[in-house]
Amino acid sequence: MSKTTIPTGGITADAINGTLIADDAIDSEHYTDGSIDTAHIGDSQITAAKTSGVSNLVSLASSEATANTSGGVTFDNVFSSTYTRYMLMMDYCLPVTANVELRYKWRTGTAGSNDTLSNGYVYSGLAKRHANTDNYSVQSGSAAGHGVLTYNIQTGNGEHGVRALFDIYKPGTVDSNATMMYIVGRGTYRSYNDDTSQSTHFYVASNNYNTGDYSGINLHFSSGEIDSHKIRLYGVVT
Repeated sequence: MSKTTIPTGGITADAINGTLIADDAIDSEHYTDGSIDTAHIGDSQITAAKTSGVSNLVSLASSEATANTSGGVTFDNVFSSTYTRYMLMMDYCLPVTANVELRYKWRTGTAGSNDTLSNGYVYSGLAKRHANTDNYSVQSGSAAGHGVLTYNIQTGNGEHGVRALFDIYKPGTVDSNATMMYIVGRGTYRSYNDDTSQSTHFYVASNNYNTGDYSGINLHFSSGEIDSHKIRLYGVVT
């Protein structure tokens, strides 16, 4: 006859085996702190979803395609008060047309005719190749309707366009003063000017002198569409 009540002292060591434990019946409160070692974690069991928020980078948005992308790449509703700094990783972004600049606009996150901020952009960039230097800039007196991130880019077979890392700063309010949004970048692309087989390295800083609450960004070229690209946006825990 089976027993429904057995005192703890009546259970010998190792008497409870896997066949006597119901599936999904042991909660984490019964684990000893630090008891799960590396040997008991299966291969490929720690996925990206399980590590989100563990590092200082939190994935917010991404875009990847091998076909032409009309209208550029847009990330809406990604900038908020949660973070004051963001990192945009551009593994590659190839233009369909040669001799174009990579540009950006801040967005409100609301679809419609006023979804992008089209005034007040200033920027200062430097692109270096061999003995030649391209300086590109606009100051507030002649602020543009878009920000410029690169100088003239070559395109063609075997190219991957712009490869770059951009830091985006959205400080919000500092010392009771509303602040502007900034983007600072560095990277490389193949130069359209002079020796078109040569890689150019560039550095750029840009901002918009308006202090609105902008929550998105659009990346596009000065002419033509974006070809294949792979772009990731992260919030930075500071």
